[in-house]
Amino acid sequence: MRGSISQRGNTFTAYWWTSDPATGKRRQHSKGGFRTRGAAQKHLNGLLSKLDDGSWRPDRPLTVKQLLEEHWLPAQRSRELRPATINQYENVIRYWLVPRIGGTRVSALTPGDVQKLVEGLRTEKSATGRRGLSPRSAQVAIGTLKASTAWAVENGLLARNPISGVKRPRSATRVMTAWSANEARAFLAATETDRLAASWALLLTRGLRRGELAGLRWDAVDLERGVLRIERTRVVVDGKAIDSVPKTAAGRRTVPLDASLVAPLRTHRTRQATERLGAGEAWEGVTGHVFVDELGAPYYPDTFSERFEQLVHASGLPRIRLHDTRHTAASLMLAAGVPVKVVSEMLGHSSPTITLSIYAHVMPGMAEEAGAALSASLLG
Repeated sequence: MRGSISQRGNTFTAYWWTSDPATGKRRQHSKGGFRTRGAAQKHLNGLLSKLDDGSWRPDRPLTVKQLLEEHWLPAQRSRELRPATINQYENVIRYWLVPRIGGTRVSALTPGDVQKLVEGLRTEKSATGRRGLSPRSAQVAIGTLKASTAWAVENGLLARNPISGVKRPRSATRVMTAWSANEARAFLAATETDRLAASWALLLTRGLRRGELAGLRWDAVDLERGVLRIERTRVVVDGKAIDSVPKTAAGRRTVPLDASLVAPLRTHRTRQATERLGAGEAWEGVTGHVFVDELGAPYYPDTFSERFEQLVHASGLPRIRLHDTRHTAASLMLAAGVPVKVVSEMLGHSSPTITLSIYAHVMPGMAEEAGAALSASLLG
């Protein structure tokens, strides 16, 4: 039964049911106050017609909190997105959006409300004293809000998107830092006896991401053939490190290993086997991760960053972040004349265009050299 009429006192009420687009649950709607059954039936017939042609929209005060928590977020969970992605949505909603505009009716949102939200996110301190969010975090927050309102229109919860014309706040491009070839070589020489020496070599020569390094397992490493496969990534969700899959299809890739990388990986595996024998029943390495502690437990991703920072400080080299080792590897490969497509595949970018957009600053000198070589060939 899709609808019915019921008399309540001296008036009549029309009832109809729909399916919630996020949960699939049946929801009841009603409108009362009709003086005659015929008037109520006429209203109901009109509603059922709109339901049939997809033009009906619920007439109720849906708040931002209700949209995000009861509708949009459950729909995202049903898409089987990566746990880290869902966790990011949950945190954005819980800590950034709901506390500030959760009680606002979605249909009443204005561009001015969004602007005030951005200003608040960027300047207000949290209860713990944390300063305002970075431009990038503000972008994520507004992006989440805009995605939810667009979804609401697509799924019949809103007649129109009140903030469709709002642009996400701009984020200043962070200055990218990288080591020169001599600096990278000096760091690897200074850390060749570190227990994570093989990881530093992979980061600086192949541009792996931290999560890919932390999630690497021995079953994805073939030292005889000289290749490793990026199949997993280790991320932090709700304070707990878990293994996940790469964010994009391009992230799943095969990375070549030359002799200079195979050697430290063999040394690393030998040391790990010795530690396993020494630990006996205390060994926790049942997952087969390449980089584990003395008892075989896979490292928490932050451990790599913390250890790297300590080693950089001790080396006296210019300070860079762990993620900058990826920039270093890419820049040095491009400067050495490695084709952009090859570098893009090595880094796990979805297209060479992305690689060029990030590392265009490396290209001018290369372009001049290529142009000079062609001129000499044709005109010299």
